[in-house]
Amino acid sequence: MTPPTDTSGSPSNQNDTIFLSYARADDVKPPEESDGWVTFFWKNLRFELTDRGAKQAVLWLDRYQIDPAEAFTPKIEQALAQTRMLITVLSENWVQRGWCQEEVDYFGKQHADACERVVPVYKSNLDQKLVPDLLKERQSREGYRFFELDEDTGKIYEFYWRGIRNREAYIELIKQIALFIIDRLGITPAKPNAALRPVVNQIGKTVFVALTAGDLKDARQRLVNDLKASGFTVVPEDTVLLETGEAFEAAINESLIKAEYAVHLIGENHGITVEGGVEPIVDQQLRLARRAGLPRILWVPRWLPNQDNQKNDKRDPFEVMQRFDGLLEKEEIHHGEITDLSQWLRQRAQSKPINSGSGKVRMDSPNCDRILVAAAHEADEEQAIELANHIQKCGLTVQPYFSDDNAPSTEELNHTQILILWGEASDAELESMLDRLTTSVQVICLRLPGGDERAKRRFFRENVLLEKIDTLPGNRDETWKLLDELGIAIQTPHSGDSA
Repeated sequence: MTPPTDTSGSPSNQNDTIFLSYARADDVKPPEESDGWVTFFWKNLRFELTDRGAKQAVLWLDRYQIDPAEAFTPKIEQALAQTRMLITVLSENWVQRGWCQEEVDYFGKQHADACERVVPVYKSNLDQKLVPDLLKERQSREGYRFFELDEDTGKIYEFYWRGIRNREAYIELIKQIALFIIDRLGITPAKPNAALRPVVNQIGKTVFVALTAGDLKDARQRLVNDLKASGFTVVPEDTVLLETGEAFEAAINESLIKAEYAVHLIGENHGITVEGGVEPIVDQQLRLARRAGLPRILWVPRWLPNQDNQKNDKRDPFEVMQRFDGLLEKEEIHHGEITDLSQWLRQRAQSKPINSGSGKVRMDSPNCDRILVAAAHEADEEQAIELANHIQKCGLTVQPYFSDDNAPSTEELNHTQILILWGEASDAELESMLDRLTTSVQVICLRLPGGDERAKRRFFRENVLLEKIDTLPGNRDETWKLLDELGIAIQTPHSGDSA
């Protein structure tokens, strides 16, 4: 008999094979979606295993391993006899399909320790009376639930339904399953060469990462783990949720005093209200952080749907913040992956603080020695030249840049702070200019009156800050003030002089 193969066609090692038991009805593709539930799960778990150095683990899925002309039963039985682990995608469809339960029974007969080798994956909430006995033992007693149950309302929130609904929670479960498989199969990923291991920067800074509602708890934990691994101290601890609102507020204030930044993860829910408190914990912590005056980073996940739940139309992060009085002074908003936020925080913490000359300390962009003032539309060019002239009068190196100019080299951009004036340009024209000015240094767009105001209100792009101003500075003092407020610090030719 031919051993089962993965999709590449290479023979599998039976010791590294995992069998997926599922109902075909659970893999029907919804309209306008590319994958059914099971195929999407299979692809993500396959990626996670490969990414963690366990690419030899074969996920046996009958839609890939069984030729339509082959006999169904013998091939399934052969695979179950050879496989070391069984993943069951449990659902209403699964329990109604007699063959699925026969797969579990057959697997149990082939392996004396079968209860240690099963991975129950709950696609939906099931009455445990319907689940086979083998799936209730030991490891199986809990399983991996790809949904969240609201105990108060009884409503089910599925992580994947007609497309991904809760990406952070979904991927976290995939990772947990991959780690369980690697542990059970005894796979030891190859250790990286010591010379190639990244050096962990001992930053030593303290960051306040606010406690979240349940929908973002996993995302917070990932951020906390990443920051701690990079040398940060993170407050508060998860256990800080005390019995009374007064005690909770005191603990949060104590944590804020220790921190240099406050990070708040903002989702659909506001979290619980501690007994005796007057507001949910998400609102309460943001209010206290604002009162403490710390720089605040607000993260709104990409997958948050818009108010009408329309497909492929995600919620504007600034719209989300309207529930919290909008975006206030000392606040920045992020809308990427949680890992992008972690990377940004590490870079921010490693930036060198310098004195601007006005008595304020700001964070410098690495090795910036000039400012590029750009205009994405010809109607904005005159104002760009005006601002460039004022910056030059401050003794700084500056370069105007227009939409029909040749793009600077990557080397030049890596030493340049970019300012783009956005007045009459369309959002498409602005995006085109940003694409040409790809750089590791943060870009600042100065939003001027005029043009498409709706596009400006909804604009968001990673590593681009949007600052709204009514007028450009009219003299050197006003120019210094603007640069200071924007946090721009450029190395001037005389910055090292004692004078």
